[in-house]
Amino acid sequence: MIGREEELKGYRDRAPLFLLVVILALGMILVRVFYLQILRGDELRNFSEANRLKKERLAPPRGILYDRDGVVIVDNRASFDVVMFSQYFPFKDQAVHQRLANALQMPLEALEKRIKKAKGVAAFHSTLLKADVSKDVIAAIEMDAEGFPGVDIEASVRRQYPYGDLSSQLLGFVGEVNRNDLEKHPNMEQGDSIGRRGIELRYDRYLRGINGVGFVEVDARGHRRRASQNGQKLLGYVAQTDPVPGENLYLTVDKDVELAARKAMMDREFTGSVVAIDPRTGEVLAMVNSPSYNPDLISGREIEPKVWAELSQDKERPLRNRALQDHYPPGSTFKLFLAVAGLAEGIIDKNSTVDCKGHMQFGRRRFHCWKRHGRVDFFGSIRESCDIFYYELGNKLGIDRLAKYARMFGLGSKTGIAMKGEVPGIIPDTEWKKKRFNDIWHPGETLSVAIGQGYVTVNPLQLALAFAAIGNGGFVYRPYIVKRVERRDGAVLKEFQPELIRKIDVASEVFERVKEGLFQVVNAPWGTGARSRSDITLLSGKTGTAQVVRFADIASIKCEEQERRFRHHGLFAGYAPRDNPEIAVVAVAEHSCHGSSAGPVVKEVVEAYMRKKAEQNNIPIEELKEDTKAKMAEYRENHPKLIQAARERAERIREARRKREEAAAAREMAKEPLNKEQAIRPGT
Repeated sequence: MIGREEELKGYRDRAPLFLLVVILALGMILVRVFYLQILRGDELRNFSEANRLKKERLAPPRGILYDRDGVVIVDNRASFDVVMFSQYFPFKDQAVHQRLANALQMPLEALEKRIKKAKGVAAFHSTLLKADVSKDVIAAIEMDAEGFPGVDIEASVRRQYPYGDLSSQLLGFVGEVNRNDLEKHPNMEQGDSIGRRGIELRYDRYLRGINGVGFVEVDARGHRRRASQNGQKLLGYVAQTDPVPGENLYLTVDKDVELAARKAMMDREFTGSVVAIDPRTGEVLAMVNSPSYNPDLISGREIEPKVWAELSQDKERPLRNRALQDHYPPGSTFKLFLAVAGLAEGIIDKNSTVDCKGHMQFGRRRFHCWKRHGRVDFFGSIRESCDIFYYELGNKLGIDRLAKYARMFGLGSKTGIAMKGEVPGIIPDTEWKKKRFNDIWHPGETLSVAIGQGYVTVNPLQLALAFAAIGNGGFVYRPYIVKRVERRDGAVLKEFQPELIRKIDVASEVFERVKEGLFQVVNAPWGTGARSRSDITLLSGKTGTAQVVRFADIASIKCEEQERRFRHHGLFAGYAPRDNPEIAVVAVAEHSCHGSSAGPVVKEVVEAYMRKKAEQNNIPIEELKEDTKAKMAEYRENHPKLIQAARERAERIREARRKREEAAAAREMAKEPLNKEQAIRPGT
């Protein structure tokens, strides 16, 4: 070291400086560590977790819908959707796009639209690529997971309708929330389902449930890690909050009655609707529309545009709930409300008669009946639906009194059912016409209204409630479709009870006489509803033919020969049993020409109800038949004049037919040339 003392001395002088630099460097590192670990530790930990953990929405099972007997009519099933996360997805890699389109079994153009939509979605929020995919699609995605960065499979819950198109307009369907929904419901998020129509919409707040949250570990490409670090569970969540299932609804509808209504309409290829209610409570037992649609096709996170276009543009309007959203002229079913008004006001009694010549002159216009009835009394006017009787009665009542009684039965206003889209119908009067047309009411217009034509319109549910009120003696109930709301554990959240809107202030004798007329329509000779007669219950009802376009003389028109859109609608409204009715039904068969055509539909619905009740009470059907047969025999025994008049009328008709046949034969004989024997016979 001799001779290098000076050099070592130089190093010794610089050593403190070097040590200072080292200390400063270590100090800076310590300060930085303190800043990162202590001051910003929580924030940076969250960033780290966000890269390691991915938040997933855990969809809750939607509430189940049961019929009145506890049969599941709307359920849920497991479903899997393919989604993408924008922060991981290679937007510019067309090769990945093409392979992904192949794996999803969808056109590249359709996929590109979904990918483009995802560019505007916030990080860590998924964008749907394809909903409810098959096992093959899931396998294709999972087997090439590394080749599809940011693409994942999400488990979801999809609505299921076990009975297809049964009462779909009543039940409704669900769809994914859109921007407007999210603005209205801040607690919802993209991917959630919401009711779109029917019960699914009206009771969505009960059915929806509350989302859960799960956090899963992901790799740098956003793919879920297959196992946790200790390898204990596959596809598990690091942490989660369980979803809260939606509440279940127990409905008033009877699945078997609805199936009978659907079958009755489909067997006859009818377009229209059927409504059945319980006259004792206002419970809706059935609400069936024809044609219908399968909600499974349009429920879920995506709808095929072609399917939706076909349904929404169909001229037969399968999406429309005709029972609530369409109103029709009630035709002759409206005569019953005039009968109540006439009896209550003392204008007519049960012995009142008119002479029906098939038409009557009123001012400069001739008003026609559908046939020439001759002398007809009060019961005959209902039984055989004589227009002349009600032309005269309507003229005596006047439009304002007529409207007053019709409104007592709930016609002309919404029923109050908890469903959207109901139309109120029209019960016109002088004030209505002044307000609507700024014109006075003309007496001739009353005659048209008196037989359920002209301005008057009703919806099928209104008509069912009105006939229920006749059957139960004047009690008008608010219709309802949900009996109770229950949690999954069976706890009842809300229970709905019958609500009496009004008791019609009319003497019971009035209702009894009108009910007798309705019974004769179906069960007495010459009743217009004879095709609806049942052998297991006593059905009462009324036919109605509603003109779609006005004809100068309805009796001279062959409805079946008209273009379909100009044909009359057929209506039938009835209830059963005759005493203490349990079911009231209205059937509307559009463009079927005759009210009697809708009668058998009502009969089949009523019989389905009665058969089911008998089965539940272990009563043989033969016993029902014997009971009905005995009651009809008793009725005939107690109404000998009616039966005798029917026999005499039948004999007159047979005699008139025999004379027509003889006259026709004579005319044919007169046309034949004489043979040789006839030519040489003396006196020829």
